[in-house]
Amino acid sequence: MELTQLRYFLQVYRLRNICSASARLNVTQQAVSKQIRKLEDELGVALFVRNPRGVQATAYADMLAQKVQGFLPELDALVSDIQKRDREISGVVRLGIQCWQMSVAHGLRYDVLKTFEQAYPRVRLIWENSIPGRCLSGLREGALDLAVMGVRENQEDLDLTPLRRTGWYMLMAQSHPLAAREVLHMNDLAGQRIILSGNEAKVRRKINSLLGELEKPEFIGVEDFIFDLIGQQIEGNGAMMLTTEITQDMFNPARFVMVPLTGSLWRTELYLARLKDMTPSPAAQALYQFLLEKWSDSSQPLVVSRGE
Repeated sequence: MELTQLRYFLQVYRLRNICSASARLNVTQQAVSKQIRKLEDELGVALFVRNPRGVQATAYADMLAQKVQGFLPELDALVSDIQKRDREISGVVRLGIQCWQMSVAHGLRYDVLKTFEQAYPRVRLIWENSIPGRCLSGLREGALDLAVMGVRENQEDLDLTPLRRTGWYMLMAQSHPLAAREVLHMNDLAGQRIILSGNEAKVRRKINSLLGELEKPEFIGVEDFIFDLIGQQIEGNGAMMLTTEITQDMFNPARFVMVPLTGSLWRTELYLARLKDMTPSPAAQALYQFLLEKWSDSSQPLVVSRGE
């Protein structure tokens, strides 16, 4: 049982809504749902009953909340006192990361970097838009302290910590002809109407390339993530939306279904990387721990196979 699980549990218990709890905690709904499921699996009981409006606490949740509400505030106060000392850390820390990774789909939010700067006012954070090759050279040459990147093969000189794994889905109406499928393949997208958040040209080109000679889809760009507009396109026009697990709690399961999509549109595993055998500066170590706490969605290691 982890403190993160208990903190997430208490917010969901108080607010009776995973979406509201994730906003209060400044993390994704996916992260909150995952921690609640892990806690339920460890305890062997259901803590909440999910419904379209939120969640309903069970008797087990009431029992756990009584205990957690007693000691967690004291523990948080202790952590706050310890972190006050950390705020005396000063220096410069450089982070390499690609801009496209800072998206809703990957859960790497800009405001986390701003929060770090507020928590450590004497640390100057410099982050650069760096492709994987530049991240590698930057780490090895000392131009970067940390990097967020996908890794195609083992890098013996790097310390790689799993950060995020993204699974891709097609969101569609329950009445869609493909809704009963257990999994979709790239060829299933031929001739379909596909909604893309932000009208991303790179994704369109990738899908068209993978389809080869098959009929190309009709792409629909959505600049703003407005549920009603997306729902109208999906139910009224038979469209499907390319999305990730982050939307699983946003659409009514009685009307919509998410079917897993096989194949990789782009890198789906991200790591927080730093150079081995080098003692990090206090500022770099503070950023490393901060990003793991705010951005990581799993403590389980991801396997990096050579030649993947």
